[in-house]
Amino acid sequence: MHIILYLILALAMLQAQSIDTLIKQSLKKHPSLQSIEHRLSAMNERIEASQNFSNPDISFTVNNIPFNDPSNRSLEPMQYEAVNFKQKFPWFGKLDARKTYTLAQKDVIMDSYDAAKVKLAEEIRMTAYTVKELESRIAIVNKYKSVANQNIKLYTSYASTQTKSHTSSMSASLLLSKIKIRAQRYNTVLKSQKARLNYLIQGKIHSVSDVLHITAPKSLGFYLSKLENNPAYRMKISQQNVASANKTIQELSTNPDPYVKMGYFHRAAFEDYTSITVGFVYPLYGTEELNTESARKEMLSAQSASLDYRSSLHSDIEIMYAKLTEAYQIYKIIKDESLPQLEHMFELSQSNIQRGGDLFAYTSLLEQKLSLEEELISIKAEYLRTGAKLKSLTGAL
Repeated sequence: MHIILYLILALAMLQAQSIDTLIKQSLKKHPSLQSIEHRLSAMNERIEASQNFSNPDISFTVNNIPFNDPSNRSLEPMQYEAVNFKQKFPWFGKLDARKTYTLAQKDVIMDSYDAAKVKLAEEIRMTAYTVKELESRIAIVNKYKSVANQNIKLYTSYASTQTKSHTSSMSASLLLSKIKIRAQRYNTVLKSQKARLNYLIQGKIHSVSDVLHITAPKSLGFYLSKLENNPAYRMKISQQNVASANKTIQELSTNPDPYVKMGYFHRAAFEDYTSITVGFVYPLYGTEELNTESARKEMLSAQSASLDYRSSLHSDIEIMYAKLTEAYQIYKIIKDESLPQLEHMFELSQSNIQRGGDLFAYTSLLEQKLSLEEELISIKAEYLRTGAKLKSLTGAL
């Protein structure tokens, strides 16, 4: 029997996976990330296209067609057929500016890709810790369910000798009902959380091998020093670079692009000839200056947005760190003070029962102990979930 039990436990351990393993698997195949990967790939073609000239203008002209004799092309020298080719050349620096602008756009997508990966890792951690919390709660209430059943039998055996044993038995039965309700609710929520975890990892998860173990938090300075690793913040900086590159493009647009137009003219009864035209679009109405000023203001807006996000991120880290330290202090109070005190009261109550004491008080202590042990599980899970948010805020996978 023991061998079979060990085999079952060993098989369960083989199927269990750590949270880090789940994150690595999800990052490889989650469709939300693959969507951004395709966008990143598309940017390579855009970068290459940014270095191309604009398409040439090619036209064919038939000049001086007489209505009385349309097919006669030898009446006089102004009758010709011409092929024209017109190419615009970008002003010095414009191609480099376009490439810089496109590269900055790619950086924004890359940062959004990193931000999506960090967010996905955070969601997996948060959900996995919730799954472990619910599993621990279910294990605790099942243990107390067994204890409550034993107490009911004990109180029933005292019914013939103690007048309060019936009330104590009813109290134990009520506690058992509460425990069953909790277990049912936890199992329902556990199913939904596992379903969410299956979506996040794009697979079927049997169990998570991590345990709800916590250690003392690192310093606030440690987390603040990693603030600039946050990919969402880096994306704000990249958006600022896009706005700056666009400003450069608009400034260069005040310099008109020259063009060259060449034509080959064929005449039936006269010599053929060619023509060359050099020109440019004259910025007469000041549109380019207005676009430049608009781009400058958009760049200032992007700068302010990045500064604001950095300040907000700094605040978020401090808030999450406060919650982290609060959870750790509560954990220490429950573990080092509340539970030992209640355990001592529990032992005294057990001794009192053996001497014929009140069974009702014992049931009340049992309920308090259950609540306190659940609270310990809850605060450990909350600590780990808060730590997961801090990881995300500092850009850690």
